[in-house]
Amino acid sequence: MVEISQVARRLKALREQTGLSMRAVADALGWTLTRYQHYEDRYKRAYLPVELARDLAELFGRHGVDARQVLELAGFYAPGPAVKPPAPGWPRFGDAPVTSASRDLPVMGAVKGGSEGFYFNEGEPKEFLARPSGLDGVANAFALYVDGDSMEPRYFAGEILYVNPNRPITKGCFVAVELQDGQGMIKQFVKRSDDTVMLRQFNPAKDFRLPTREVKRMYRITGASEAG
Repeated sequence: MVEISQVARRLKALREQTGLSMRAVADALGWTLTRYQHYEDRYKRAYLPVELARDLAELFGRHGVDARQVLELAGFYAPGPAVKPPAPGWPRFGDAPVTSASRDLPVMGAVKGGSEGFYFNEGEPKEFLARPSGLDGVANAFALYVDGDSMEPRYFAGEILYVNPNRPITKGCFVAVELQDGQGMIKQFVKRSDDTVMLRQFNPAKDFRLPTREVKRMYRITGASEAG
């Protein structure tokens, strides 16, 4: 039996409160039934994608479910991270303001030897870092380590990047891009269309396009610090 996340169980319970079938929800989203079923039957991550939670909040809200209960599934309104594992000796943060000594910010990008870029962790993170003040109350925030030199001099290999998935993607912002195969990259966002996403790297300087079908998610980077 596939072990699913708590958020998948909560999603199912909220959907059942509405009286809607999975097919009805999938149709309302413009999705196939199989695509929606993934989030109730096989989803393992701690939070839903923000865009999905917003769409579901609107849909479920029309059927008597408080929108805040749905948005909590993406980290909104959550009272704070429940996981605060002791982890002495993880990297320090230089001048980055840290709210407490607790290390509860998950590192969701794992570098794999011999590969370009990094891979997003599936399931539980392997590391936790101290949370900077800018991410207070952002329950679905996470951190990444920079790998490679394609974004120098903006970001250097080994730096820590902070990600707030709730912040919108806007022209010129820096993003962590998760591809369908799990591979990740750090780039500057230029623009997107229905078919492509245009990104920019600094070293060597170039713009390039990715087919939209290859991009699973993009997350906005909101800060960085040295990993000492």
